[in-house]
Amino acid sequence: MKAKGFMDTFDNATVPVTLTSPVTCDILIRSYYKDFAWLRQALHSVRRYCHSFSKIVVIVPQSSRAKLNWMGLSGDVTWSCPDYRDDYLGQQVTKLTADQFCEADYICHIDSDCIFHCNTTPNDLFRHGKPHIYMTQYEHLDPHTPWKSITERFLGRTVDLEFMRTPPYVFPRWIYGALRDYAQIRHGQSLEEYILQQPARGFSEFNALGAYAFHHHHEHFTWSEIGPDSLLQSPCRVYWSWGGMDEATLKEITALLQ
Repeated sequence: MKAKGFMDTFDNATVPVTLTSPVTCDILIRSYYKDFAWLRQALHSVRRYCHSFSKIVVIVPQSSRAKLNWMGLSGDVTWSCPDYRDDYLGQQVTKLTADQFCEADYICHIDSDCIFHCNTTPNDLFRHGKPHIYMTQYEHLDPHTPWKSITERFLGRTVDLEFMRTPPYVFPRWIYGALRDYAQIRHGQSLEEYILQQPARGFSEFNALGAYAFHHHHEHFTWSEIGPDSLLQSPCRVYWSWGGMDEATLKEITALLQ
């Protein structure tokens, strides 16, 4: 029996057009030692369900590398990054330098607690040959959603849309350097310096990338505005690593990977 794929969940109106030319796409996972139980499952899901991606790239802080090696967890390519005082901000720095760790045309981001559950190819993450991004008007979200003012402060303009709706998130390799150049010009400092100066939970990497792409490189993406309660079809299920992996969660993930 043929395994069900991500595209089988879409009706004919939303099936993406096949990419018009061959492109390469890496999967990047930025993790650290506390999430390695999740990382093991995420890597299992990628190898079970993801096809036609170029490489699996795993990045961990230097202090986590020995445990990663001891647990036998690695990607096709494994990198170490610096240890950061606040790794919530530090992992965002890493993701926004993804082009320095990956060689593919496009980079697909997932976290350690994202588990693929159906066959997925890069083509499934594109529409009309371009990376596809979901977005929602902030006015429809909980007023306590913090990312609007944070992203506006970074971009220096009004931002009405929230872009971190559901992983995986795919961006072209060239946009990371363009975003870093933008930060240098606007703030007079590197993007890394800017992020690390923010308070705890004071930056949102995929909102920064999404809003920058929307306002400065709109034509290179396809965009879908959705409501806050839209039930999105996604090839991976997102868990909450901070809550830990209890027996019921592990059983559920194991069933997804059968």
